[in-house]
Amino acid sequence: MASDRVVFLFDVDNTLIDNDRIVADLMKHLERAIGHELQQRYWEYFEQLRSELGYADYLGALQRYRIAHPRDFHIMEVSYFLMDYHFANRLFPCSLDVVERFKQFGEAAILSDGDMIFQPLKVGRSGLREAVDGR
Repeated sequence: MASDRVVFLFDVDNTLIDNDRIVADLMKHLERAIGHELQQRYWEYFEQLRSELGYADYLGALQRYRIAHPRDFHIMEVSYFLMDYHFANRLFPCSLDVVERFKQFGEAAILSDGDMIFQPLKVGRSGLREAVDGR
């Protein structure tokens, strides 16, 4: 039995949120916190994980970094930076308005291939979770 319900699926990264700016902010913070050479190591771990998992895992890369550099306590600053990041400041202009407009014609939902910790944090803190009524 076919349903007459219409659902609009929204991607998050570089669709509703300017993820490139988030990454640029993270790069600057890594540079300040751990230096250029170790920042490059972080991104190597990040790319290894992306290749293994098929999605971006910023926190997983922090874990790998921590295992490889157990005495580098500055990496904790990066963890706090990511967990406290103001994602709402990185919404593309009118992103929430676009979601609201589509909701006039059907349900709106987030469809994302992000990791299970950081991506929901990003969706929630940006206001997108509320905009799609938790879907």
